[in-house]
Amino acid sequence: MTGTTHVLKLGGGAGVDHTRTLRNLAQRIQRGECWVLVHGTSAAANDLAQQVGYTVQTITSPGGHTSRYTDARMIEIYCAAAASVNQRLTAELAGLGVRAVGLAGPTVISARRKEAIRALRNGRPVLVRDDFSGAITGVDGDVLEHLLESGVTPVIAPVALGAAFERLNVDGDLVAATVAHALDADTLTILSNVPGLLRDVDDPGSLVAQFGLNELARYEPLAQGRMKKKLLAAQAAGVARVILADSRLDDPIDAALAGAGTHIVNEVRHVEHAF
Repeated sequence: MTGTTHVLKLGGGAGVDHTRTLRNLAQRIQRGECWVLVHGTSAAANDLAQQVGYTVQTITSPGGHTSRYTDARMIEIYCAAAASVNQRLTAELAGLGVRAVGLAGPTVISARRKEAIRALRNGRPVLVRDDFSGAITGVDGDVLEHLLESGVTPVIAPVALGAAFERLNVDGDLVAATVAHALDADTLTILSNVPGLLRDVDDPGSLVAQFGLNELARYEPLAQGRMKKKLLAAQAAGVARVILADSRLDDPIDAALAGAGTHIVNEVRHVEHAF
């Protein structure tokens, strides 16, 4: 595919500003830019689970990564929430004059089910065998390229298709990274409810403004909670620039591309783009 493609991951956590982001995204698309939107589902899934009286649980890996425990009941709730968010975002973009198509189901992302997850429960190691979470194995780039070439903006939910044709919960940041890699995107922008990578999570002024992808190991210890997955996504994307920024700013995409947030620069890709 010719031209520059950008991938935007819009977080699904509480406090993420969808309205400002979608308005800014529509403006950029209407100026002729090419974007893929990937969204999260966490807050919507939590809210729906609470409405139906189902307790939300998490799994913590030995390395400290936290993820949603998605048993047979929770995958139903999760997929329903993902579809609702996907439809709402797609409709809002349409209302802003963007030709968008919602990919709410296990449409373009494939994954391998994690059939035995090593986790810590009450500080003790256990194996979780009834989880419907997946490790992403691929993306149907041909479908996405066809949509983009037709002037349509894909809106992708974090739901994947497993080898046994089951629906799987997959991490939205890693979905966005996989899409960015498959489309050879110029930039992956991840907007959430924090300013970026902070040296002190309680001090917004401690923002790490920029570092090279080859320095990732040096900055990984600063990552807490969901930020750990965002750094994994930066590594998986392998694009020229990954930006971790705040959705709550005015025109948050413009602000991120102009320097707000944490910019993770792949020097190798910059050299490649120079020729």
